[in-house]
Amino acid sequence: MMHQIKIPTPPAHVSSSQVVDFDIYQPMLKGMDLHESWHALQESGAPDIVWTPKNGGHWMVLRGKLISKVLQDYRTFSSRVIFVPKEPAGEAYRAVPITLDPPAHRPVRSLLNEDLSPNKIKSREDSIRAMAVEMIESFRMKGRCNFVHDFAEQMPLRIFMQMVELPFADAPKLKRLADQYTRPEPDVSYDDVARGFTEYLQPLIGDRRSKNGNDMLSHLINGSIEGRPLTDEETVNLCVQVLVAGLDTVVNAMSFIMLFLARSPESRRILTADLARLPISLQELLRRFSMVTVAREITHDLEFEGVHLKRGEMMVVPTLLHGLDSRENADPMKVDFNRRSVGHSIFGGGIHTCAGAHLAKAEIRIMLEEWLTRIPDFKVVDESEIGFVGGIVASVKPFSIAWDVASTRNDS
Repeated sequence: MMHQIKIPTPPAHVSSSQVVDFDIYQPMLKGMDLHESWHALQESGAPDIVWTPKNGGHWMVLRGKLISKVLQDYRTFSSRVIFVPKEPAGEAYRAVPITLDPPAHRPVRSLLNEDLSPNKIKSREDSIRAMAVEMIESFRMKGRCNFVHDFAEQMPLRIFMQMVELPFADAPKLKRLADQYTRPEPDVSYDDVARGFTEYLQPLIGDRRSKNGNDMLSHLINGSIEGRPLTDEETVNLCVQVLVAGLDTVVNAMSFIMLFLARSPESRRILTADLARLPISLQELLRRFSMVTVAREITHDLEFEGVHLKRGEMMVVPTLLHGLDSRENADPMKVDFNRRSVGHSIFGGGIHTCAGAHLAKAEIRIMLEEWLTRIPDFKVVDESEIGFVGGIVASVKPFSIAWDVASTRNDS
């Protein structure tokens, strides 16, 4: 779908020195994994701001400071369109509050804060931990699992479906729809995805409207914006954003981190020896394995960092590159748990800093605490099955890991 659209030549105001042939939906370079491919582009000698003809033609910022600058400056870089290509998918995607700029953004974003605040997430930690333990124990004595299918696609989805009080049986259907926004398949249209979400949500919204439900979706459905109730269209758009965010990003963060640990016995040893340091160590893992690439629409003609930009053009912001930038983090491809200062934008920046950041960090931290306590040593079963998929939220293809059952423990 998205990655097939391209234009053959750059506009007249784009210098040939700024042009690169790079597709965010198919970023893997020969012999490199996803992060290596992005880092290779960043260190290729290309300018800090480049233009690619892929996906309708768009700009990209490649350095951490510029990534932060674009994310902070909503007056110049609007969130009205957050996907490329701009036509048709970017223009059509209207989930809120992620596509809103101030002043419209704040009252809608405030609807999310009640259920995703640090205190609210703290109150959920016992149930998150219980779920993690239950799932690990379900396969610990088998000596292996497919990590993506058996854990990463299960735990965050179960937690999220509890928060919105939806049946877990519906999770696979909703996850497939969410995937088409972030990693679109060529034969699936945006209209089909939007229709699928709307058909699922409309009866649910009607059922929960004006009721005193205590779940996250009920709070959104019965919320208000500056004293007025949400329209049906606003409610659908807000619920879609919550579903897409809740069903995708944490799954992939867990998968990238656990793939690394399965290949890195020394890193496992360091973490297992001092689990109390996990909140700090997690920052380094998130820096190294960030996976999000968003976009912004340029609101007016300007010169930005010496580059001429035109109103209506798109600026892609690969937030994953902030953590990989050697100007921000020394030896950035290395995971160093003693790194004193960790620079990254895994949760975005500015007004659109991820509302679910506290939940994501809690889920990943608790997973690591319980997994490394019970299964401290594990490895990839078959390296040939390891693969990656680019996109708005990049992913690891399903992979299996194995361990010696005798080395595990039940710490319940």
